[in-house]
Amino acid sequence: MALSRAVARTMLAGVFISQGVKGVTDPGSTTAQGAMLRDRVAPFLRRVAPEPIASHLPEDAITWARIRGAAEVAAGIGLSTGLGRRWGALTLAAFTVQDLITAGGGRKALKDPDLLTRIALTGGVLLAAQDTEGRPSLGYRSRVARGHLEAKGRKARKSVRKAERRLEGAAKDTGKRIRTVATETKSGLAA
Repeated sequence: MALSRAVARTMLAGVFISQGVKGVTDPGSTTAQGAMLRDRVAPFLRRVAPEPIASHLPEDAITWARIRGAAEVAAGIGLSTGLGRRWGALTLAAFTVQDLITAGGGRKALKDPDLLTRIALTGGVLLAAQDTEGRPSLGYRSRVARGHLEAKGRKARKSVRKAERRLEGAAKDTGKRIRTVATETKSGLAA
């Protein structure tokens, strides 16, 4: 990993980690986001999670705000360390979109410097999510691998065809030899 990438990701993640710590230690400041998670995510989790897990999901917005803060810290650490950086970046982008939705939108929201900062940070984490660290993408690598496999397959088919032709020739030669030996044996027995 390039030093500049590591430093940039750590600087970007630091903002989200500090906000996540604030959400865990002072959940009252992020109650609106916690309420949104409670109202939109909890019903989905209750439908898809097994009953023992679904029955333990919290009901209050404060606990959801703490869960969000802990997830934000974990995603920030993932982005910063490079372990799960794409997962972390996408999670942080989702949280930022949630912040934009809870801010209410409109012209008043767009004049808020904190909100504009969050929008810029969203762009940063989306770029971090797409960063492949100079390595080709998975799609590109799979296309190249497919091309190599197709080339090997063509080469293998050619060698199989050659072997078939050699075997056909050997079979014909063997057939001729057998006929010759049979004819000589018949003429030797007849004499």
